[in-house]
Amino acid sequence: MASVLSIEKRPSVYDVYRTTLEPQYRIKAREELNEHDHIREPALAQMREFIAKHPQIVRCRTDAIFLLRFLRSKKFNVMAATEMLVKHLTFWIREAEFCTGIDPCVLDPIIQQCAMIPLGQDSYGRLVVSIRLGQFDIETTSAEIQFRLGCLVLETYVDTEIHQVAGLVAVFDFLGATTNHFVIWTLPKLKVVLDALNNITSLRIGEIHVVQLPKYAAAIAEFLIARISEKLKRRIKFHKTPDALKDAIDESILPTIYGGKQSLEEANEKFRQRAMQERERLLKQADMFIDLSIPSPNANNNTGVHSSVADEAVIGSFRKLNVD
Repeated sequence: MASVLSIEKRPSVYDVYRTTLEPQYRIKAREELNEHDHIREPALAQMREFIAKHPQIVRCRTDAIFLLRFLRSKKFNVMAATEMLVKHLTFWIREAEFCTGIDPCVLDPIIQQCAMIPLGQDSYGRLVVSIRLGQFDIETTSAEIQFRLGCLVLETYVDTEIHQVAGLVAVFDFLGATTNHFVIWTLPKLKVVLDALNNITSLRIGEIHVVQLPKYAAAIAEFLIARISEKLKRRIKFHKTPDALKDAIDESILPTIYGGKQSLEEANEKFRQRAMQERERLLKQADMFIDLSIPSPNANNNTGVHSSVADEAVIGSFRKLNVD
């Protein structure tokens, strides 16, 4: 029987981590993410103690697979992982307009537009996601709704260990996109996207493929690119035509519209069914809460990691595990 997801910050019993990774991905996690057996359990224990003692955190998942998304993202730098966790919880409160309604039933009409589709796993274990902006019906979608769909895609798969280790590949195809598809993304809304990339996107981005970007959208692309890390900039590849995707994406998951073997509609239906299966977890997880009305342990640091209020023994343990 599957365990019931808990968002108690101090559960009476914590779950025991059991890996689902195949040997090659365990090696990858060790070599690229600093994930070692002798570090993992102490790191999870420190994160759990941090959650239990953080005065602002009211409800939060403490299961291993949830905490590992942050630890793996930060290469088992425990201090950085706890900071990311607090930023993650804070984002969902402060940007409620964008984050409320991450429910596959509510978003089902938008899912059916086949505009944002997880294509599956490539030969490197990465989740490949197709985003076709021009397929969104601008009469029924908004920037907020499109953002929610993106969150649904990520949250549906982020608990999959292989993707936590291997990361994802994003394919942005702008065929059919009009100015109306871009104007809904105002500067403040683009800043929310950037904030999300920095604070809540725990899956590593391996590659970004941009296909057929219109000239009139170049300013938006330049704005976003100027505000991401140099490492991520190097992973962006622009293509004038979709033909280049044949060399970049595994043929088995590349959609037939690009010369591959997979039906977009079938891939979208697989995603829809997977999201529905994860619905109970997603709704439960949406009840996690950080109370920002309570003073932060350190007024100069919203994460509350470095603080005289925080338990010094916990912070000391963090320092021991602070691996770059």
